Amino acid sequence: MGRQRHPRPRHLIVVGAAAGMGRWLSDNVFASQSWDSVTLVDTVEASAGLVEAVSRYPAGVASAAVTEGGADGIPLSEVRDLTSGATTDLGREYAVVCFAVPPRILPALAARIVPGLADTSQVLVSAQGMQAPLEALAAVAGERPVIGMHALFDVGSRQLEGQAVYVVPAGDPHPNAHRWLVELVRGLGGTVKFGTAAKHDASMTVVQALAHQALLGFAGAVVSSGLDLHDDVWAARTPLFETLFGLAVRVLDEAQQPTVAAIQTVLDGPGASAALQRAAEAVAGDVAAGAAVGDPAVVEARIAAIRERFSGALFDTVRGTAAAAVVAAQSKRLQLAHHQRTGQLVGIRPLGRADAIRVGRIVEVDPVEVTIDEVLVGRRGRAALLDGPGAQNAARLGLGGKVRRTVFSLGHVDLVVGDDLDRELSSWLAYLRRDVRFLVPESVAGSGVAEVVAPVPGIGHSELVSEVVRTGQRSVVVRVEVRVDRDVDDMVEQLRRRVGDAFRWPRGLSLPLVTPTDRVTYLGPAGTFSEVAAAHLATDLGMPSARLVPVDSFDQVLGSVAAGGVAVLPITSSSSGLVSRSADALLRYAGDLTAGGVIDVAVRIDAYIREDLRLDELHGAPVYSHPQALAQCSAFIRRWGLVPSPCASTADALRTVSESVRPAVALAGEGRGEGLHLKVAEREVDDLSGSVTRFLILGLPGCFGDLVGGSAPTLRSIYLAESLTHVAEVMGSAVGEPGFDEVLSDAAGRALWVTSRTVGSPGGAAGRHTSGVDTTGGAAGRHTSGVDTTGGAAGRHTSGFGAAAMRSLGRAPWSPRTPVVRVEI
Repeated sequence: MGRQRHPRPRHLIVVGAAAGMGRWLSDNVFASQSWDSVTLVDTVEASAGLVEAVSRYPAGVASAAVTEGGADGIPLSEVRDLTSGATTDLGREYAVVCFAVPPRILPALAARIVPGLADTSQVLVSAQGMQAPLEALAAVAGERPVIGMHALFDVGSRQLEGQAVYVVPAGDPHPNAHRWLVELVRGLGGTVKFGTAAKHDASMTVVQALAHQALLGFAGAVVSSGLDLHDDVWAARTPLFETLFGLAVRVLDEAQQPTVAAIQTVLDGPGASAALQRAAEAVAGDVAAGAAVGDPAVVEARIAAIRERFSGALFDTVRGTAAAAVVAAQSKRLQLAHHQRTGQLVGIRPLGRADAIRVGRIVEVDPVEVTIDEVLVGRRGRAALLDGPGAQNAARLGLGGKVRRTVFSLGHVDLVVGDDLDRELSSWLAYLRRDVRFLVPESVAGSGVAEVVAPVPGIGHSELVSEVVRTGQRSVVVRVEVRVDRDVDDMVEQLRRRVGDAFRWPRGLSLPLVTPTDRVTYLGPAGTFSEVAAAHLATDLGMPSARLVPVDSFDQVLGSVAAGGVAVLPITSSSSGLVSRSADALLRYAGDLTAGGVIDVAVRIDAYIREDLRLDELHGAPVYSHPQALAQCSAFIRRWGLVPSPCASTADALRTVSESVRPAVALAGEGRGEGLHLKVAEREVDDLSGSVTRFLILGLPGCFGDLVGGSAPTLRSIYLAESLTHVAEVMGSAVGEPGFDEVLSDAAGRALWVTSRTVGSPGGAAGRHTSGVDTTGGAAGRHTSGVDTTGGAAGRHTSGFGAAAMRSLGRAPWSPRTPVVRVEI
């Protein structure tokens, strides 16, 4: 008969599928393949395992069947469906039946099942020894191919990847019948070793039977040594002993006992014993001879003779594998010792208890035990840690108790650390809710803020609560759940920094300085938002080392420009409009000035406390700040029951709180607590937080160069007038010209006019104009005709309206008052 081609089987029958290797193959190998039908067979007593095994396959594909035992537990009855009790049809075309049953029941079971298979079916057996099972199956298989397979690992392995399978092909006339099995094993990452049944059994006699006997003999000698196994042997173990003794105990495991015993009977156990005895006697003779003369050379010669039987490559491979095994055997203890030294939190999980975990810090590690101080209290989803910030949060949740010291046996636990521990804690720990307010540019949606907050470690859930647009900014409130082992205030600060980094504000634009200066003057005292503007200007103009000089009045700020420096002066507020005192000082100032650009500063007041305190501990404490800042934060002060305590400046408030023995709160601008051992307890506590103050950058005429980093449309002519009437009359001269105009006024009628128009447009005769605007390019100073807009020096002008009726501050970069966001995520 010629060779036959065998298509991949379409129907699967696994006999012995409820437990052991049959169950492992069903779950981890066969279930990865598509089948037209699957029948899983075992005894009635094992039906619960069958139902579980069936669930690994797609719905409707697999079914469970049982066969009842006859004499000596050997199944003799028909295979019947577990649910209906009807006889199961096993005679489908192109089926494969896999036997994974004890050797003693295989012949009788095969005799009842195999003859009922279709002629196109295959027979597969999973066994430790191959010759006897294959002969028993061949006797009843007829022309059907019979294939042997031996998984060279135990059912404790979690997957086939990296494992080896020994396959005994059917041979002629079915040389390719096993191809589907080989492809399946390799597709799952396994490797395949081929051989005959005789070669397989000879190899396994050495690999399994002899190895088991050697380990049994080793374990027997150890337990018969007369030493205490715990204190004298295990506690004094070396890495080599630990590895060998661990392997020996694995052979002694009660669950392995039937398999280990069966291997000695299905393989040539007596032959393995004889070989092991001859080798042991040879070693014993050399050891005795060397000991008699006190010379280890005899033993060394024995070692060398054995080593020479290896090929060089194989010896190196085995040695590397052994080194890895020794390291693996010690890895748990090494990890525990490392975490003891670092003091990090660890999780200890009892073996086989995936739903249980103990969390704490390691106190002691010895050769057999690990001791930890347990800090996890409470049930899953409502637990807390009696450690660090979690201790205070535990009290807030009503979870009391003390740290408990517990001892675990190294052999009975797994170590859980790193990301695995973090995931466990996220599942076990409770979460505290906090509503956090963020101020972002108006163009940023509240949902975008929530998305930035959501992925932060320690945040379990976040949702948008509200958003309100005000004066070019958006106030967004996001409700977050903070994991209970985190400091809630620190987490809120981290979220604010993350949102601040994601949505950065433009802070103005300046013309470059022609000649750098060593100072920037601002309206003091130090610690004000004017100082923030001065610092921004020094950085933006490339003068990080420039001195920031506070002065006491608006007039002094303007007067400092005459000495050759630059200054910043608040001119508008997005919440209150024109800054009246600045406008008045500019109109009264007799010297020459020009504007070089603007600096925008977000006016936000933060609450600062000492680093060792919490805000919720400070009810009734004093709160220090400048009187204006205290007035702007009245809602915050009431909410926390604080006692207002005015002082000269926000800088004084910060120093007072830093140096005071009595706990207190300071109100000051953003980022002002550095170097004072203070932390931000709550951000943006002012009642109308979200305003932006725009500062003019002022210098002498000619000190600023051409625009860099912008374009001509960003340049605006800037005027201050005694009244809106003056502005309206001058604007009338450019009625027919399109352009940008921004006009702000105060309660006294003073007005700021910012325009892109060319006032007194070209085409008219030079000199006096009916519009009251002079475009002749004369020197700055008093003009009988009006305002000079040709690029000459800015200065004071009467414009026919009386002394100092209007002042030109030249042309400088100016953006709309509503900031435009630049997203940097």
